[in-house]
Formats: sequence, structure tokens, C-alpha cells
Amino acid sequence: MEPNLSSLDTQSFCGEAPVWHPEKKRYFWVDTGNPECYSFKPGDEKHSTLKTVGHFQALGLREKGGFIAPLLEGIVLADENLSIIEELGNPIKDRPHLCIGDGTVGPDGCYYFGYLNMEVYDSKEGGIYRVNKDLSVEKVLGNLALPNGLAFSPDGSIFYVTEMFAHRILAYRFDAKTGNISGEKELIRIPEEKGLPDGLICDRDGCLWSAHWQGFRLTRYRPDGAIDREIPIPVPTPTCMGFGGPSLSTLLITTARKGLSEQQLADYPESGYTILMETEFAGIVERRFAG
Repeated sequence: MEPNLSSLDTQSFCGEAPVWHPEKKRYFWVDTGNPECYSFKPGDEKHSTLKTVGHFQALGLREKGGFIAPLLEGIVLADENLSIIEELGNPIKDRPHLCIGDGTVGPDGCYYFGYLNMEVYDSKEGGIYRVNKDLSVEKVLGNLALPNGLAFSPDGSIFYVTEMFAHRILAYRFDAKTGNISGEKELIRIPEEKGLPDGLICDRDGCLWSAHWQGFRLTRYRPDGAIDREIPIPVPTPTCMGFGGPSLSTLLITTARKGLSEQQLADYPESGYTILMETEFAGIVERRFAG
């Protein structure tokens, strides 16, 4: 698969977590290392930069409008301009060596987000919390080494978690009626020479797309975990991706400058740019937080 690529000069420290907003016909995504987010409408020449209060780690659309978002500083509700309108707290604030990471909206209308040990990345002290529809927050999974990439199957019956520093993608059974998560299974193991698995999404066919940190590639996996195809990316660190556009077939790929040496930054000056790729596939309509 020879990708048809174009790029936006975002120069992100660590771009992440793109979502497609169908009413606004725009992508929205974050820079986890800077207090700013971005938006882009296909057909425009440039992206827009939104200055934020706090460091957004991901975004989820909300049924009532605006967004739910995990920040380094805690979980918030935000308006359409990403101004914070309500703080929902930080369940790990008493453990300063932990920090909040990636998140996604589940098929049950709740929001799921990960947390990690930012001092020892391969520590099994990470896990996942859920923000319920009543805005309460509860822990649902633990014993994970940097959960960084959460996705659900199109029918909502499988919950996928990238355990980044264990080099694997896990699959769980998920009950959307009760929110019960069970039956952990290692679905995919990523060889070290292919980089670390980072952002994760599911397409309309039920296939998984994984971005490889320091791996120069995306991989599309079939539901059984077999590799369908690998897509080369011209920078070391693609971080995440999201489908958008009128037919949900245009993939927006975020990348990072974070962790690159001076030589790598010189060799790959488009690190931190945001890449657009036309595909033959289609994504899932973004689920919305019901709280």
C-alpha cells in the first residue's frame, strides 16, 4: 500500500488523539506536551491552534455538546472552544509519580481513560478509569504497563487496550449494558524492532490500526490479530490516528518530536507535523459521552 500523504505544519511536541466532529466537519486533536489543541477542516489550507488551560491528553465528543477530556491536571468537561466548564477531579492526585493519559468514549456512553507511572514506564502500576454518566469516576482495570491506546470494536463487544511498554495489545470482553470488562487476552505482540505500540483505533471492518512509536509505521491488524498491512510513515514517531472527512475515509495521523535525538530531528524535520492520508477504508462514527 503506497500511501497518498499530505501534511500540516503543526510542529507538535507530541500530537495525539484525533477525533472527527461531524457537525463541525472538523478534526480536533491535542498536543500532550503543550497547552494547546488543533482543529482542521478538510479543504482549508491551514489548521487552527486553540490555546488551552492545562495539558489536554485526549478528547471525547459529548452528547450535550463540547468535549470530555483527560488533562494531566484532571478530567474536565469543555465547551466547543475547549474552554473548561467543569472539573471532574483527578483520581490519582495523591500519587504524584502517576499521570493521566489517553482516553476514549465507550459504547455504553461512558468515558474511559488510562493512567501510567511517568517515572518508570514499564511499571505495572498503570490502569484505566471510567467516567460514568452521572460524572462519578471509578477504576475498572489495573496492573498495566502504560496503557496508551484504547478502542472498542464496532459492535461494542470488545475493548482493546495497548499496553505500550509490554509491547502488546490486549482484548477484553465488554458488556455495554453493565460496563463489565472481563477475559483479558493478549491479541497482538509487537516485536521491539518495530517500535512501541501507541495510539489505537478500530475501523468499520473491525480491524485495528496501531501507530508505532519510533517505528516509522502504522499497522492494520485483522480482528484475529494477524497483520493485514503495514503503512510506512516518513517520520520516526507516529502517535495516533483518526478517520474523518465526508466518508470517514481520510486518516489524520499525529506525530511527535518528543524523545527524538538532535540528529533524528535534523534527519526528519517533519516530526511533529500532522499527516493526512486517503484510504480505501472507513472509520466508525465517533461515540459520544452521555454525561
